[in-house]
Amino acid sequence: MITPERDSRFIEAALPELETYLLAEALYWPLGGSLPRLTPGSLLLALRRAEAFDPFAARKWQARADSIRAKRRTAWEQKSLREIQNRLRLWSASTGEWQSAESGRRADYPGEVRGRVILQILLDEVNAPAEQAALEGLDAFLRANLKPAPFLWETELEKTFTPDKFWFLYGKLD
Repeated sequence: MITPERDSRFIEAALPELETYLLAEALYWPLGGSLPRLTPGSLLLALRRAEAFDPFAARKWQARADSIRAKRRTAWEQKSLREIQNRLRLWSASTGEWQSAESGRRADYPGEVRGRVILQILLDEVNAPAEQAALEGLDAFLRANLKPAPFLWETELEKTFTPDKFWFLYGKLD
């Protein structure tokens, strides 16, 4: 489970590694221990989550990240696009399984929706029209099959992940 403390540890470990990571070939950068691997999307998600729990620290971390991103803009955009493509493949596979599965397999939707959230955050960052169109095609299935439900994550995050943009966090698959 992702907690505010885990997000903080992740961000504190990721920021000193960010520039080195951006210049390396690897898409998923290990940070050690049980921390998630660093990617543009995992960093942006943690920063966004941090806004809800510790706005002061989040602004400080965001400024550090923005400085590195500005310095290595091309590398950031290239990694972000690679991550979009990779996460889109994974999301497509999950969506395909949900389309052909009985309701039992659809129960893991809340656990897998994190990938869809990261896709949204990254697509807001990078111009990727082909990937955006592919995601819209996958979203057609979700829109047709998602039943309204309470917000899937901690209630403190609702203000950060609003239903207009993150509508898929407000439903479940039956």
